[in-house]
Amino acid sequence: MSSREEVSYIEPRLIALIRERLLKYLDLLTSSKWYETIYGEGGESRLLEKIGVLNGKYSGGWGRIGVVDGGSNILFLNAGYIGIVVSTGIVIEDNRVVDKVFGEPEIIPGDPSELVFYETSDKIESVIDKVREAKVFETAIKLLSKDIDLLVIDGPLIPYGALAKKIAMTPSEENAWDRYHRAVIDLHSRSLDKGVSVIGFVKRPRSQFLCKMIFGLNCFDHVMLSKILKPSEYYPEPPREPPLSSEYIHEEEVLNILRNVKPRYTYVRFTDSTPSYRVDFGGFTSNYLDILNYLYGSRTHDGIPYIIMKVDEETKITKKLLRELYEDVLHTYIFNYMGHDLSKLIPLLPEYGGV
Repeated sequence: MSSREEVSYIEPRLIALIRERLLKYLDLLTSSKWYETIYGEGGESRLLEKIGVLNGKYSGGWGRIGVVDGGSNILFLNAGYIGIVVSTGIVIEDNRVVDKVFGEPEIIPGDPSELVFYETSDKIESVIDKVREAKVFETAIKLLSKDIDLLVIDGPLIPYGALAKKIAMTPSEENAWDRYHRAVIDLHSRSLDKGVSVIGFVKRPRSQFLCKMIFGLNCFDHVMLSKILKPSEYYPEPPREPPLSSEYIHEEEVLNILRNVKPRYTYVRFTDSTPSYRVDFGGFTSNYLDILNYLYGSRTHDGIPYIIMKVDEETKITKKLLRELYEDVLHTYIFNYMGHDLSKLIPLLPEYGGV
């Protein structure tokens, strides 16, 4: 029975009650009382230092800008979940893509014998997150050979908590974390040698750790900063280094990365219709204000800088695309398999019994 058929049996009065509860909950979420209860009364007053303001004017000294992004998605088989991970780097000059590099697509786990460990999506996602971020930094290293003046990663330079957590506890997950660790430090070292500024652009910041540094409260940074910052404003000014202390960062591996890279961060808001973004700056940054003004001045109607929007288009793996690729491969595989023992194939596939 399809989900569409199941929905038709739900009692209309129950649907109306669910809708009513959701409306009330959204009203609670947007109420000032919620902010005051969870985040503390007068959250704005906790900003003790000045807020910076951008004007969109910059030196224009970057002839060639390298931008990198990673993409991933998961596919369910009866034998377990598998993940597909890719990365793309583009070189932009005069608002045109003039060169590209790719990270070869990878299937996670590479060894099918590990499939038995990935019976839930959270376990495979834990590995995919680490592999995707590793591929992003490995591809960024490739871009350094393209004579670029600025390198932008669509994602964080400051590692997020999910990277440190090991949920699957498999060899693939351990290898993915080690690979990410090496790639971040390697990129930092090589960018310093070449004198190339590296930044991370975080479209969906969601850090309790950094918010605690700013406000002294357990809250989410994107909610509080979007409540405070107006378009063209950024905070903190100047960008701030996260405290390199085990009091705040409990994972020694993450602390080791931060001690090597020495990143700084600030939050910036481009339009009323978009939340605050976070910009991470690597250890070598020639002019952070120039970079922020460039990002602000090149924002699109959607509030995303043009270069970020462009690389995102090049790398996104949608569920629809993955499903179409899978069905095409499955059709080809079954066609080639005809005449052999299909009983080996049937138990592995979600189309169990339907081939």
